[in-house]
Amino acid sequence: MKLSLKEDVTEKLVTKAWQSLLTAGCKLKTESGHSLQVVYPGKTSDAPGSDFQDAVIKINRHILKGNIEVHVNSSDWRKHGHHLNPVYNSVILHVAMWHDCPGDIAIQNGDVIQAVTIDKYLKSDKNLPVSGMVICAGIGKYPADKLLEIIDRAGAVRFYEKAAQFQNHLKYQNEGQCLYCGIMTALGYARNQGPFRELAERVPLAVLESEVYYKSEVEDNQIRRETLLLGTAGLLPSQRPECEYSPFEDYAYVNTLERVFETLKRIDVMDYYSWQSFRVRPSNSPLRRIVGMSHLLQRYGGKGLLAGLITLVREVPPENGRHFLEAGLMVEDDGYWGNRFDFGKGYPGLSKWLIGQSRAADIVINVLLPFVYAWGRKNGQTELADKAFTIFCSYPPVETNTVERHMRVQFGLQSTQVNSARRQQGLLHIYKKWCTQGRCRECAVMKHKNFNSQDSSIEQ
Repeated sequence: MKLSLKEDVTEKLVTKAWQSLLTAGCKLKTESGHSLQVVYPGKTSDAPGSDFQDAVIKINRHILKGNIEVHVNSSDWRKHGHHLNPVYNSVILHVAMWHDCPGDIAIQNGDVIQAVTIDKYLKSDKNLPVSGMVICAGIGKYPADKLLEIIDRAGAVRFYEKAAQFQNHLKYQNEGQCLYCGIMTALGYARNQGPFRELAERVPLAVLESEVYYKSEVEDNQIRRETLLLGTAGLLPSQRPECEYSPFEDYAYVNTLERVFETLKRIDVMDYYSWQSFRVRPSNSPLRRIVGMSHLLQRYGGKGLLAGLITLVREVPPENGRHFLEAGLMVEDDGYWGNRFDFGKGYPGLSKWLIGQSRAADIVINVLLPFVYAWGRKNGQTELADKAFTIFCSYPPVETNTVERHMRVQFGLQSTQVNSARRQQGLLHIYKKWCTQGRCRECAVMKHKNFNSQDSSIEQ
């Protein structure tokens, strides 16, 4: 690799050079003279913070897990203010092309992290290839169909592990509450899973479903649910530190929520700042998801959420089962939230779907089917449990994510080869169980390990 003038070098080029060093197996040392081994380079990040997430490194045989940040110069760490930003407290290694400043690389919590400068390694190998990704060492040991077979098995194990988690929760948690918590957590994505889980615990399903009996009018029931959820979440306008409205805002709906909230019994309100909004797409706004959950509860108000969704899986037709299940979870709003992501805040082209097709599919795969499997086993309905697993195995692929794309490149797979939700889940399982834990030698891909047909943690 030939380096141009310093002013022409970008972080993108440094990133590729770094990956090339790892591919070439160069022996690295940190600026402080410690031996450095990158066990797993991590995946490129599309979220705020460091460049590579979930990396595993070894410093003098000491394992560290976290993120890696890349810069052109080592001084860029402080120039960019990373030493003051808690988002970068998860960084375990700083990579730079040139070392141009003395002293340690400190993170916001006061700790010091290791740093490596790569210019000296590139100078010793002028013909170093530029690679876009570090490929898994296990690839090429056997045909692609064997790799896909391993991924399929890993997908099944991930399903059974999720079912086992639900089975464990069902030992001490109400069945409906267990399912409700799972759905609420899934509505939070990665950034708001914690707050959604907390909201589900503060406003249990039993309370929300009992609201049906407080008022005779369906519309009143819906407003009371929305108010209880949004108010407990601390997201009503009156609970905000500041809330600006459009001058053309229709206050009728907002005033109704505020008026109803005053009539509710005193509740333990969450901290408004516990909700994450930075880089959350308007369609994924927590407020839209919360209102969507309220609508979903209204839909199954007759039977209740638990019975309604159990029936949904039981009645899945042989054909178009995916659309049948997803339609049972999708929620649209032609009213206030149809074109808003927050109070008084709209967005051009915003979908009227509060819970859209991709989020509904994610809930089906990660919550509904594993839950029904666990519920069926618990209640002696093995036929329904087996049906849930069969549906999972034949489910088409859902919306892709960064982990899947990362793993496809790492395994040299085409997108057409990851042709089922089961394979997508298999890639996630391998990534989380082995890759991000630095357990390459134990990995199913490296050892061509056979998975059991059913995880032993599932009670029969």
